[in-house]
Parts: sequence; C-alpha cells; structure tokens
Amino acid sequence: MDRCTHISSRQVSVFLEEAERAGVDADGVLRSLGFGGLTRETISSHTAFSLIDFFRIQGEVARQLDDLTAHLSERKLTFETGAFVTTQLDRSTTLCDAISDLAKHFNMMHGEHYNRVRITDRTATLIIDDTSFPYTLRDDQETVHFVGECVLIQVFCLLDSLSGGLAAKALQRIALKRPSMEGAPPHLNFWTAPTTFGNSAYELSFDLDLAHSPMAKTGQIDLSSEGIFARVISYLEAQSPQSEIQSYQARTLDLIRNGISHQDMVAHRLSISVATLRRRLEEEGTSFRHLVNEHRMAEAVTLLDKGYSISHVSEALNYSDIRAFNRAFKRWKGETPARFARRSENA
Repeated sequence: MDRCTHISSRQVSVFLEEAERAGVDADGVLRSLGFGGLTRETISSHTAFSLIDFFRIQGEVARQLDDLTAHLSERKLTFETGAFVTTQLDRSTTLCDAISDLAKHFNMMHGEHYNRVRITDRTATLIIDDTSFPYTLRDDQETVHFVGECVLIQVFCLLDSLSGGLAAKALQRIALKRPSMEGAPPHLNFWTAPTTFGNSAYELSFDLDLAHSPMAKTGQIDLSSEGIFARVISYLEAQSPQSEIQSYQARTLDLIRNGISHQDMVAHRLSISVATLRRRLEEEGTSFRHLVNEHRMAEAVTLLDKGYSISHVSEALNYSDIRAFNRAFKRWKGETPARFARRSENA
C-alpha cells in the first residue's frame, strides 16, 4: 500500500526559517540531502515535497542542533534519546506493550505527561495531548497542527515498523485537533482509517484483541543513534512508489548517517550492485568516498564544537589513529582539528 504523500511547501519553508533562527544553514541542509540548487528562498507553492522529504530535512536539522525536536520545542530534547526510545520499544512483545512503553518513555524524556493510554473493552488508544507543549511557533496555528499531525504519523510508522505491520491491521480510528476536514492539507491522505476532526488531543485507536496479540517483528530496520528518523524514513520508503524516492546521494547519506559506512552494505540496502551505486552517484556529481568524508567531517565539527577531545573524536569516527584524523580534517577544513577547536572555544 502506498502511504507516501505530499506536504505543503509552505510548511517546509516555515520549518527551515525556524531552523535558520536556531543557527542552522538551511540551504546547506537542502544541498546535503540532494535537493540540487533549491534554497529556502526559492521554495514556492509549486515546489513538491513528500513526507519522506520533510522527515529527512527535520532529521538533519535535529542532528545538527543535537535536539530531537529540531527546535520545534522551546525545551531541547537530547538527540541521542531517540535511540533509547526505540531500544525500549524493541523489547515490547505486543502492540499494547509498545503503545504503553512509547507513552511512558516519551513522558520521561519530555518531563511532562503529554502521552497516555486508554483501554476499553474494544480498543487500546494512544493519546497525545500537546495543549501545553512549548512550541516555538505556537502563534502559527496551521504549523502547530502540521507538526502535531506529523508527530502522529511518525508514531504510527514507528509502531507499524516495530510490530511487523500489525499496527496497520489493528488501526481503527485517528483523532486530530484540526477543526475540520475542510481544506485539509495533502499529508492527511496518509491515513486510510476513519479520521475525526476537532478533538481535544491526537489519538490512535487500535483493536484491543489485535493489540494484545504477539508482534511479528521484521528485524529489517536498524536501531541506530538516530533511530526514530531512520526508522520512519525507512518505513515510508518501503511503501513509496519509485518515483517518490529521493536521489541516490540522499539515500546513501541516510544510510551513512545511520552507521552503514561500507559501500557494499549500502549497495545491498539499496538493492543494487556496487558498480551501479558508483555509477548513480557519479551521475549525481559525487562519490561514495566523498559522502563518507562529508559525513565524518560534519560529525567531527559537531563533536569538537561540543568540547570533545581530538582523541575522542578520532576514535568515535573510527580513524586508525589521531594522525590519520588530523590529516583528513586538515584536507577537508584547511586547518588542524586542534586549531579549529581553539577557535570554536574562543568563539
């Protein structure tokens, strides 16, 4: 079933504008994800974006800011907590367990009770109440609705991928806070179950019997340090028409960022040969080695900016020794990591 759909280009533009206010190079994000010559200012109503595009952009902004909310919340949520949540959910044996664990661990991460579970004689419902959530764009009601709806889509993708498709079979109803379906944006076409509008909170209601049945886990989606975005993007890609899938550069970068740095493994995940991967990347004006180096240097800069030692960064990025890291960093950035770290500290 094709569950991939399009989103409003306005929402991408608004999100990138907010990311820029937080210090992110929005145009650099678009370039790194394979959007060619597109910039934030050239995004128009005719620019096509899919849900996959948005989650890729959001994931990269979150990674750069080390904030799982991607600066959509006034309270930062440490990015590494995404892996913690997916690891906890991976231990669940039923969909009902997964729903309860999700609510509990997200409440723990946020330090607030935005999530709860309601059990009736027929349904198990995950309720997400963002009424008091500290949105940075709270004055833009359309964006607040959009963000809440995307969170609900993320949660569903996470649950369905973890349960081997059980969540899709068990889903009975979706509740949204948007006042009505009149003029509903295209990303809501994602949902195939009955949807109600004008509710006080977001809800995913599942058939109770199916929610209590054992989950047949797929085991095909890696739990990585960027687990939530990686899992959602992989889930959506698996259900997307080929025409909606991003460039090979973007898809390769997704896998590299999720810890798969060997060319043969990336080619296998993309269901092509190594020779074909090389040719596709060459056609897009890049190479596998360049993408790996680009990712490593981006990670190095982030870690050095956070005050980590050069030896720690070298080891974290799997360099053979500090000298190899020093040479690679100087080739890429034009200065040694020590000098860069000093400048960053002084700044």
